[in-house]
Order: sequence, then C-alpha cells, then structure tokens
Amino acid sequence: MRILHIIRNPNDTTPLEIAKAQSKEHQVAILLLHDAVYAAPSLKTYACADDAEARGVTRHERVGYERIVEMMFEYDEVVSW
Repeated sequence: MRILHIIRNPNDTTPLEIAKAQSKEHQVAILLLHDAVYAAPSLKTYACADDAEARGVTRHERVGYERIVEMMFEYDEVVSW
C-alpha cells in the first residue's frame, strides 16, 4: 500500500513516528506544508514549493500545488496531520 502523510506542524513528532513505522510494511512518503518544511524526516519527503521558498528551505524535493493534488490521487491513503 502507498501512504502519503501531509504534515503541517514541525513540532508534532507523532506523524513522523507513525510514518516511519508504516514504512516497514508500506511505501510511505511525506509532504511538508507551512512550517513543517523545517523538519528533516528520514523517509521520502516532498515540500510545498511556495512554503519552502518562503522559508529558505532547500533540502527537500519541492512540488507545486498542481503536483500536490496529483499526489493525493496517486496514493492509496492520504493522512493529513
């Protein structure tokens, strides 16, 4: 199963812990929005291009809004935190 976790709060570690645990049995990706672009998860991570640019973050693969919508349909499950 493919699971996409959309994370907005960089101070909440629970979503990252759950995503990491799920990655042992599933294909998991993380999409960071807003201030969460500061996080540095060890899994496949994307960041909203506008949010990353506004905060000067360059460590994640950046995706635009159109791509974010496409990703929501590509994954079997989408979890928003």
